[in-house]
Amino acid sequence: MQGMVHSFKIDLKGIIDLLSNHLYSDPSVFVRELLQNAVDAITARKNNGERFEPNIRVEVVQDGETRRLIFEDNGIGLTENEIHEFLATIGRSSKRISEARESYLGQFGIGLLSCFMVSSEIRVYTQSSKGGPAACWIAQPDGTYEIATTTEAPEVGTRVILEAREDFDYLFEFENLQEDLFGYGEILPYPIQLSSGEEQIQVNSGNIPWTIYAETGDPALKEQVLAYARERLNLDALDCFPLKTSAGGVSGVAFVLPYSTQANSRQWHRVYLKNMLLGSQIENLLPEWAFFVRCFLNVQGLHPTASRESFYEDELLTEARAELNSQMQAWLRHLTQHDHEGLRKLLQLHYLPMRALSVDNDEFYKLLVHSFSFETSTGRMTLAEYLQHNPVIRYVTNLDQFRQIAQVASAYGHSVINAVYTYDVPILRKYTAMFDVATEEIDATTYAHTLEEVQSEGLQNFLLLAQDALKDLECQITVKKFIPDSLPALFIVSEVHQELGDVEQAQEVSDDLWSDVLEDYASELRSQRVAHLHLNFNNALVQSMLHAENPKVVRRLVQMLYVQAHLLGHHPLRQEELTLLTEGLQEMMFWGLRADRMLN
Repeated sequence: MQGMVHSFKIDLKGIIDLLSNHLYSDPSVFVRELLQNAVDAITARKNNGERFEPNIRVEVVQDGETRRLIFEDNGIGLTENEIHEFLATIGRSSKRISEARESYLGQFGIGLLSCFMVSSEIRVYTQSSKGGPAACWIAQPDGTYEIATTTEAPEVGTRVILEAREDFDYLFEFENLQEDLFGYGEILPYPIQLSSGEEQIQVNSGNIPWTIYAETGDPALKEQVLAYARERLNLDALDCFPLKTSAGGVSGVAFVLPYSTQANSRQWHRVYLKNMLLGSQIENLLPEWAFFVRCFLNVQGLHPTASRESFYEDELLTEARAELNSQMQAWLRHLTQHDHEGLRKLLQLHYLPMRALSVDNDEFYKLLVHSFSFETSTGRMTLAEYLQHNPVIRYVTNLDQFRQIAQVASAYGHSVINAVYTYDVPILRKYTAMFDVATEEIDATTYAHTLEEVQSEGLQNFLLLAQDALKDLECQITVKKFIPDSLPALFIVSEVHQELGDVEQAQEVSDDLWSDVLEDYASELRSQRVAHLHLNFNNALVQSMLHAENPKVVRRLVQMLYVQAHLLGHHPLRQEELTLLTEGLQEMMFWGLRADRMLN
């Protein structure tokens, strides 16, 4: 099928509005685009082999109610033909794309249009270093422009004049311009002069510690870089380290954050392209897991998008990101091997996100798992320290269970991990798959079975009496040998017993209707619950109690040891336990008073 060939109709005014008002997220970006054009013009003149002192001058002029910006560079300039070809053709850059990516900041030929966000007219006076007459180009936002020869252009270079629109007048204020010029051009190699009336300053100093540190990696510069972070970012970083890639020509510094973050949070990194700020919210360059650092990076070879606010997702960016990933892991590896205190501070500050990341990331897990610390029955220690003395990783997943066995396990030198905190269990279970080391989840009931049984004459009669003392509490009593000798009794309950205790406590404070509903569930739990009171045969009080002749005294002592063991195990006291405690204390007080009278 053949038909007539037609050309697209382009609403130039609409295109300019789209590009100038919607391509960029911040109206102050016009400062960046003017700087970019100036830097590229200077670079082009230098590439022609000319010898000159590069300079960028910015002036604010107040003319009555009107504020005007004059932006001038001594770069290569433009001829009249180049003005028609490049300034008046949207999408046409003065640089070939392949050449632009290697040497220049601008690549798309649309940057100057950003000036229409803040000014209703763009005036350009330019003199080409190639010679020929100087030209003046005046553009309007409706897509029209006029061009004429002029005598007002610089000797060589370009002067751009913008007259502030009323709604963006504040962007032309001296202080705001100083901040924007410094932000975008802080590390540019060419001096930027800003003036307004009698006031004149050089915006950039050219002596930036982090850029030198990034290139050289000289450890002697680290303190200067950290001081820069405190002054420039108000960031008292824990540490910093250099980053440098061959892919994409990335160099920079990572600052370790001094405050805790979430594992899924993204840090905004300050990224420069050929020494010009690309943006402070670039997030697609660093690996996603780098949540604990904020980076300053200068990029030479990656490809920016048209808005120059991020990078193309291409093979080169993937390679650069992989190199950065490896270097950040190398820094962590250095901490694990040579800076244990630095690693401790890092893991202590970013405790949860580091553990969360290790669960999902095998490389990260292998790197840091041995440095993670855990609470154990023999004190807090890293997993590496734990494995030095324990061939099997034993842990409990319930805090009450851990409290029940911790004192006894510690006395025997058994190290049991209290794995009740977030990510502890998946981290420990993953260790078997990653390193082929056995893990074992234990509970207080199974641990109590390892305690030494007692064979003693007359013990059976004592147990019958003791069991009767607790007949209403559904608790089994045994006598075993264990250490420490100072611990008279060990109270062990199953998780069902603990759950039942919670339900019964809820019943005590519930109305009749809800209490009846809970009773059905409680009845089911009562049929399954198991509780044991293990009396310590090695304890002096228990020994004396075994030989006591007064049954009433034995009964009361057993009940008081039951309540004491309850409290030592951090178990909640039900009404029955509270009653026993009150009655027992009162009775013992009366015994004391009677003994006092007998002595007197």
